[in-house]
Amino acid sequence: MAQIWNPQDRAEYEQSVREILDRMVGLRQGFEQLRAQTDAIWERFSTLTLERIFSRQLREFLEGIEAELQELDQRLIGADCEVDRLRTQIQERRRVLEEKIAVLEPLAHRTSTQSHISMMLSRVAGLEAHLLGKKDVALEDCETQDTRHATAPGDLLYLRIRLLTTRIAIIASNRSKHLSELDAGLATLLPEVERIKTDMTTLLTRADCIKDLSRYWLAYLDITQGEAD
Repeated sequence: MAQIWNPQDRAEYEQSVREILDRMVGLRQGFEQLRAQTDAIWERFSTLTLERIFSRQLREFLEGIEAELQELDQRLIGADCEVDRLRTQIQERRRVLEEKIAVLEPLAHRTSTQSHISMMLSRVAGLEAHLLGKKDVALEDCETQDTRHATAPGDLLYLRIRLLTTRIAIIASNRSKHLSELDAGLATLLPEVERIKTDMTTLLTRADCIKDLSRYWLAYLDITQGEAD
């Protein structure tokens, strides 16, 4: 029981959660920077393309845009992969918790507390009768579904085992509930990770759109230059 969720496990969990939260903050800040860069490239592309056509500087302008887009694309892909790694880290941490909960659940529900109490009360009644020297204790007051030891030492051993088992069940139940709460807390982080993932995908789509338009204009220049030659 002590090894299922020990101080080292708690320390590793707390450290992992801090890392996850720090990475989420870093990803969100990085996304804002990437969005600002994407917006700036799009604004320059959409407002200056026509001007560069008239000044016959379109090719140089588009080649500069293309170089910026390549650098942006690498950063976006890197950030997108980081989101995937973060999601995997959360899922792995949840998997560890779920494995520990799976070990605790049978201990917590092996025998109900109510059933334990009923059987222990029956044994106490029998032990009380023995200690007080009662000879006329009704049989149904002293027996349970299990075969009861007829001696006081046997009853004491039975009660000791039942009390220990009940205590283990209560500890396991409380610990399982605690780990389930930790797992639920990790689960609440996943929607934010998915939002960041969606935002990154949107930026990648916008960058691809700019690249496609830029390549269209470059192809147009190649065609018009070929016709002129």
